[in-house]
Amino acid sequence: AERLGLTVDTRAAQDALWGVGRTDAAAARPVRWIRSLMSPTAVPLPLTLDPDRLAGALVRLEGPRRTAPVEPRIEGSPDGVRAVPGAAGRSLTAEAVARALPRSVTTMAPSIRVDVPQEVVPPRTSDDVARLFAAQAEKVTGGDITLATSGDDIVIPGREFRAAFSLTPATATARAKLAVDPAKVAELVAANTAKGANPAGVRFAIQGGTPVPVGGEDTVVCCGPEAPDLIAPALLAGRTTIDVPARTVTAADARAAAARLGVKEVIGEFTTRHPAGQPRVTNIHRISDLTRGVLIPPGETFSVNRFVGRRTAEGGFVSAPAISEGKFVEDIGGGVSQFATTLFNAAFFGGLDITAYKPHSIYISRYPFGREATLAYPGVDLRIRNNSRYGVVIWPTYTASSITVQLWSTRFATGEQTSQNKSSGCGRVVTERTRTFVDGRTSRDRFYANYNCNPPKH
Repeated sequence: AERLGLTVDTRAAQDALWGVGRTDAAAARPVRWIRSLMSPTAVPLPLTLDPDRLAGALVRLEGPRRTAPVEPRIEGSPDGVRAVPGAAGRSLTAEAVARALPRSVTTMAPSIRVDVPQEVVPPRTSDDVARLFAAQAEKVTGGDITLATSGDDIVIPGREFRAAFSLTPATATARAKLAVDPAKVAELVAANTAKGANPAGVRFAIQGGTPVPVGGEDTVVCCGPEAPDLIAPALLAGRTTIDVPARTVTAADARAAAARLGVKEVIGEFTTRHPAGQPRVTNIHRISDLTRGVLIPPGETFSVNRFVGRRTAEGGFVSAPAISEGKFVEDIGGGVSQFATTLFNAAFFGGLDITAYKPHSIYISRYPFGREATLAYPGVDLRIRNNSRYGVVIWPTYTASSITVQLWSTRFATGEQTSQNKSSGCGRVVTERTRTFVDGRTSRDRFYANYNCNPPKH
């Protein structure tokens, strides 16, 4: 009984005993008192109940027979905000058990038995309330959110913020409310503003065989550290233009931060060869020069198209043979797929995530079968994600007849080709990669190509 918070109220028991005879007439009281010394005096034994202790004890005693109610919640994604219904639970309630327990006992029985059935316990927050809050979150994020700084305003699609919304369920003392997580807001703002984790544009150079951070420019970026705590309540208030402080990232600070990213060794390397003296070689060299020393911060994705942009004559590219829609054509920038294929393979063996790629529709013998990538601005891209906690630096070098891409970082995984359905020189090709991480874990992923069995003539 004591485990349930049921204990003897000793003060009340003492008061009850001492009170015997005190309501008698004054003349009769001495007689009553004298008798009480020679015969037992019976009074109910009063009990007291601690409701908080009772509630906690019931949870432990019911164990797996207790089903807690599931509160409704909301889930946000760029596609919308939806309410996820709650579910009722079943359990003994402290209120029902308290009503069944006695407040006093008249006999010292070995046990106290009470019969209390489990009850259906509904969530504290209704599904209707969750749907209302989901609709509110979707409405405020239906358009653009403007972050107004002392510099240029930053415009972010409102749908990007939907993942930060949540529902705080009702409690015994408070109503349910819509909430926005400032930590998630900070992640979303960082992903949508100012070049991500390298706003100063620091690169690396290899000096005496050692990677060294170089360059960068002081830059004003959105946003200051207090911005998420300003954005969150503004979204809840339905505001779509929010004043936030900016911050300055100096080139010196950015280089110091880059130096701490563990860029120290080659983790992936690949070389492809090509005939010398052709116009396409100019384009291979140009895209290599543009990307040499680029830093991919931890968790970020490098997009060739986004970084290099459209290949133009003004940008140093020339017309050269290319493949477009399965046909051989002339195009400004033709040949840059040689760089893309070489980078693809360096990332393949370096254990990096390859999140977007497209092989040629025609197999080209100078490239590894089934392990290659082409480029076409803006739609056909090669994207490499740094899935490590270290920085990754792209370091292309070339000769008149070859290009080599090295990836510098701290080794965290190695990749190897473990299978391929290489039955012919055309058709669907599936290449399996096995990655082995430094902690001993392994994972497998697959890459796909589909080569034309009847390619056109040059």
